[in-house]
Amino acid sequence: IIDELEPVRRGPYGGGFGGVGLDGTMDIALALRTIVVPTALRRGDQWTYHLQAAGGIVADSDPEAEYQETVNKASALLRAIEVAERAFGALPPPPRPPGGAPVPSK
Repeated sequence: IIDELEPVRRGPYGGGFGGVGLDGTMDIALALRTIVVPTALRRGDQWTYHLQAAGGIVADSDPEAEYQETVNKASALLRAIEVAERAFGALPPPPRPPGGAPVPSK
């Protein structure tokens, strides 16, 4: 069904990751928030990233609340990218009011 409905492959998004211990125990999680940054960039190339976020739907889910949760998850990932870009000089620092702390960005 996924191959029929989704135009691109998911990569690690939506998959399980974890490990199996020598004693047979297993610790697995679902990747419902991912950022994939392709490697092998040439000097001067623009960085590209692929961001995906989702929520889990169950019988008593509120669709609007699940949608907002997904937006919040994606926003947190975007904020992490912005912080990293500022740390490595790809973006200018956020504006500062006179004599104050930086203005928080959305």
